Amino acid sequence: MRKSKKLTVAITNIARNLEVTRSENGQYKFSGVFAKYIETILVGWKGDYELKFVKDEDLGTLDSTGNWSGQIGMVARGEADIAMSTISINAKRARVVDFSTAYTMDAVTFAVQKVPQENMFQFLQLFDKVTWLSIFITLILMAVVYYLIFKRKQHFCLVLIDIFSNILGKSSDFPDDASGWKPLFAFWFLCAFVISSSYSAVLLSFLTLPPPIKILKNFRELSAAVFKGTHQAYSSNGSLTVPFMFHSDEKHLKIIGRAMMDNNWYYDLKSVYKGLTLKPGVVMIMSRTLLNVLYGGNFASTIYISPDLLFVVPMGIAINKKFCCTARVNKIISRMVGGGLGEKILKDESLKFWLEVSSKVFKNEEKSLALSVKDLSGSFLILCIGLMISIFVFLLEIIYGCKKKSKKKKSFAKNRSQT
Repeated sequence: MRKSKKLTVAITNIARNLEVTRSENGQYKFSGVFAKYIETILVGWKGDYELKFVKDEDLGTLDSTGNWSGQIGMVARGEADIAMSTISINAKRARVVDFSTAYTMDAVTFAVQKVPQENMFQFLQLFDKVTWLSIFITLILMAVVYYLIFKRKQHFCLVLIDIFSNILGKSSDFPDDASGWKPLFAFWFLCAFVISSSYSAVLLSFLTLPPPIKILKNFRELSAAVFKGTHQAYSSNGSLTVPFMFHSDEKHLKIIGRAMMDNNWYYDLKSVYKGLTLKPGVVMIMSRTLLNVLYGGNFASTIYISPDLLFVVPMGIAINKKFCCTARVNKIISRMVGGGLGEKILKDESLKFWLEVSSKVFKNEEKSLALSVKDLSGSFLILCIGLMISIFVFLLEIIYGCKKKSKKKKSFAKNRSQT
């Protein structure tokens, strides 16, 4: 049987991506998102192999002298037969190395923390605008009907207040000659009861459930948030993301790219992979696969991963142009992709990451579920405004009464002097 050629593989140890350690007996241990890929390829190779580790975490960058660094440089110089990690296939790299069949398609998007909307007037959001408008129109119409039925014996404002009090559960006093209108009153009381009960039920549900979530859904909304200064967008230094956005023809992408370059918004990969949590106002732009590992699954309740994609790139294995067994590597990759290995790896790594960092993210703190003044601030504000208006009207009535008395005294004195 013909013995397989010894395979030399360039490896870059990047936490969560691909980590390779060697035990005392010389056995390699692979871990990370892309670990199973390289492990499957080495098993399918069925021959000897040697791993060469790249000192820096640079996958492959073209410097000013025209030389390539990182894994791409090692493969291009013949120091390794293949290289595998988060290496995207592009035209520049294809000039110096060959690429295998793409084993996955990855995309760049962003993740942002879901921030609850804090608004003192949230209690007005329990009904939509059409419902509130319908209730207001109904109150006015019923007040007009009552005003006509009472033959204008009461002031219209008093009638309107009386109608509004029906929604709050208060009964109304009707004159004796209004008995013929009892069916109308009955239907109105039923309508007021339904409105009041519906609002009470929705209010209880609103207080029980978490508040509404405000999120950035796409890059246009992210651009507007960055322009306003409410959010900061971070990406990996040396990746294609920032140059792509900076040189983009799309204005909203150019705004994000320029802000990232001017403010040096770059994250440390090691900190991210160790369990760096997203803070409010911080946006992480990176590979969708890694975002799903870091913030998908069990983090879905607190972290939102946007479906809007910046660009899509094929991921493959860099192969030396003089390597003899490219077809064999492609055959192994095709079988691996056909078996649906990628989705299983993603779920397994996401679960492992969540189990490791869940104790840091979710602290076992007992939180009081009692309502605070902040929850009812909108109601108190409306009460204060109502009291201020009432006091103002009361003062106007006093001033008006004093002036009216003064006029009566002057008129009485004038009539008395004439007699």
